[in-house]
Amino acid sequence: MIPLIPPDFIDDLLARTDIVEIIEARVSLKRTGQNYSGLCPFHTEKTPSFSVSAEKQFYYCFGCQATGSAIKFVMEFDRLDFIPAVELLAARAGLVVPQDRNQESSEKQQKRKSIYNVLEQSSVFYRDQLRQHTSRNIAVDYLKSRGLTGEIARDFGLGFAPPGWDNLYSLLAKTNHERQLLIDAGMVIKKDQVENDGNIDDEKIYDRFRDRIMFPIRDLRGRVIAFGGRIVGDGKPKYLNSPETSVFHKSRELYGLYEARKRNRKLDNLLVVEGYMDVVALAQHEVNNSVATLGTATTSEHLDRIFRAVPTVTFCFDGDTAGKNAAWKALLVSLAHMKDGRSARFLFVPDGEDPDSLIRAEGKDQFDWRLDRALHLPDFFFEKLQADVGNDSLDGKAQLSNVAMPLIMKIPGGVFRELMIVKLSEITNLSPEKLMELAGISDDFHAGLSPDPRSAEIPPPPPEGWDGYSPDEYEDHYEDYSDDIGQESSELANRAISLLLRQPELVDQHAEEEYGKFESAVGCRLLFEIIRTIYAEEVRSPVLLLAKYQDRAEFSHLKQLAEQEQLLDVADLPDEYRGVIFRLERKLQEESQTMLKRPLLTKSFADLTDDEKQQLRDMTSGKSS
Repeated sequence: MIPLIPPDFIDDLLARTDIVEIIEARVSLKRTGQNYSGLCPFHTEKTPSFSVSAEKQFYYCFGCQATGSAIKFVMEFDRLDFIPAVELLAARAGLVVPQDRNQESSEKQQKRKSIYNVLEQSSVFYRDQLRQHTSRNIAVDYLKSRGLTGEIARDFGLGFAPPGWDNLYSLLAKTNHERQLLIDAGMVIKKDQVENDGNIDDEKIYDRFRDRIMFPIRDLRGRVIAFGGRIVGDGKPKYLNSPETSVFHKSRELYGLYEARKRNRKLDNLLVVEGYMDVVALAQHEVNNSVATLGTATTSEHLDRIFRAVPTVTFCFDGDTAGKNAAWKALLVSLAHMKDGRSARFLFVPDGEDPDSLIRAEGKDQFDWRLDRALHLPDFFFEKLQADVGNDSLDGKAQLSNVAMPLIMKIPGGVFRELMIVKLSEITNLSPEKLMELAGISDDFHAGLSPDPRSAEIPPPPPEGWDGYSPDEYEDHYEDYSDDIGQESSELANRAISLLLRQPELVDQHAEEEYGKFESAVGCRLLFEIIRTIYAEEVRSPVLLLAKYQDRAEFSHLKQLAEQEQLLDVADLPDEYRGVIFRLERKLQEESQTMLKRPLLTKSFADLTDDEKQQLRDMTSGKSS
């Protein structure tokens, strides 16, 4: 029996996948209004009729009527069956595909659908109460006091949970099944053995949210998955969130992300604030890119979701000590996500203020002015560490190096990490190479760095009467050379091919012209051909790249390379690829020198002419071209 992928996993996968990113990696798209358009990849056309909806997360071609989700697109474009397509998207999202061999999965899926339905019904109920309930004025007056209009309340679906213990429960729990759904959705609480006027009830069920302004929390597809409630008056707790359920996991959800994507045609920066009211108040003042975590500190899952949506994130915190500490924790979580092209900044509001009160007091222009001057991650990073450990003394600089380097090495390999090391080098007066050494990393800091001439050892003066040659100066080079020159470079080339077959866009880690050296190198011709294919035909799909060689003699070899187990995370592949290419270039240089030396090293040193000795000397010292 073929194992089934549980439908609830498919639902979760689609919620974590941005169809625009998936399609844009394979098809050239252009933003047209709220959607994206381009030439359809499934039929020949000259005028774009292919449309992708970021809001609804599906594609449609007006020419050939091709339509579907991200999974369907990958199946059609990459020519994959359903399960391989799901596995491809799951790997990209960092998920492991579960498999279910029975009908339990369909039951779970049906239950999830029912929970989504009851949550939507709850949202409608709360919205109606904000308009109709006799006690609504206290909630309406509060929202007006915060400067919110009816339009912004409508856009965010704000509602009102009226006073009373069973308003929602009595409306939606007509059967035992509906009662259980409300419990599973976190909308009501079942409390066993509750004392009531001296009597013991077997169970008591009551509404979780009472006398609160309600903020529906939506996933990326716009479905209500949970609620946050702000108390009206002085009750406790001030804010109350839904509990974790089968459709809601607060460590990865962000309030307002769906609305931000919907309100911004081109979203390139997210502002992370602390509360729902901050998000709504900022939107009221046309700051439409703010989101809030749901009662938790920023997590790695939050950063995954943020950087899938935008390249830049700005964290907004109070300017007091607690706010600075919270910002530092967010920075530490961010480090592992700071690939080249991404940016993180930190905005600290004045003491006693929050984004809501600040923008109401100062207005949007002044708030934008503050945003433009938010601290960039490197500035906050080094300011915080220097304040903590100091760098005025030698001891302080040593301690700063020891504290900073392990943190910097959490950043994925690339230009940004190197620049952070250079900045630390400027502060401590230690070379980047020395900092890498102190961090326990022996590889070169950067393939392009030239050695510091000040660090070169001055050779001792030659002995008196020395004629410039020593009969044993090259004895270490006289060894039995085998015929396996090129073996190491071939292995490195195969490793590079294996990485490209997993992620063809890795070629962009180097300029196209830099690969020319591989065209005539022994063991590298296939690598060069694959690189040329990726560039010439703009292949970005591993499946399509391998398919290019299906009728070639090299196909079996390439298939084996493609099937090699990869122990690295996707985020580590660019760093690994750059390292492989660097080692390959160095190995080719060594092998080239060895080939040039061979005719000379087959002779006894004593039999070499003076010219041959000088030639050997130049090649060994690196002077030979």
